[in-house]
Amino acid sequence: MRIGLNQQLERDGVKTPARLGTVAAAVVTLIVIGIVAYRSAGRKEQQVATLDPAKIIVIRTPGGMLEVATLQKVEEFGWQAKYECPFIDCSAIMKPTISRVRVPVHYVYRIPLSETWQLQREGDQYTLTVPPLQPTSPVPFDTAKLEIESTRGWISPGKRGNEQGLLRQLGPELDRRAGQDIYLKAVMPHATQTVQEFATKWMREQGKDERLPVKVTIRYTP
Repeated sequence: MRIGLNQQLERDGVKTPARLGTVAAAVVTLIVIGIVAYRSAGRKEQQVATLDPAKIIVIRTPGGMLEVATLQKVEEFGWQAKYECPFIDCSAIMKPTISRVRVPVHYVYRIPLSETWQLQREGDQYTLTVPPLQPTSPVPFDTAKLEIESTRGWISPGKRGNEQGLLRQLGPELDRRAGQDIYLKAVMPHATQTVQEFATKWMREQGKDERLPVKVTIRYTP
């Protein structure tokens, strides 16, 4: 019985060229599948949104802060101090010393200017979004018109010490009021108009004489 050389080699555990070619093809196939699977793992494809340069105007700003609105208001603020008894209620005898201040206040609101502003074309107008309003701190007030009055009982802390405490608390209290929701909403229309005028002016100064209006949105963080 004759056995071919290749058959004999295969029986002896030796891989023939034909068998080696089959194994090599299988290995290459596995490598290709592995590469494709690796590149596809966790891969997400989506359209990249691009801005149409024809619909964008970039203007440079001088930087710093832009003052956009001022709110003038006469503010009143009170402060009191009293003695307390450790074991009994002696409030009927030891009345508190109460001091009140009345002063004209100027709340000034600004926005920070980035190096450039991008105005996006939307229909028949440009839109511009700017950072939230920032009140100046400390809040300025008219010291020449500041009025303080104090009342006290027979056994009460002294007026002078209470008035000094009142003045120490005045600055922080005005800072707190400057950021109140009602104050921010009151100045928002004026601030928006100021930014519109500023943007239009700078567009013209940089040779971008656009006739379309600018709609301004000031970010709001109460």
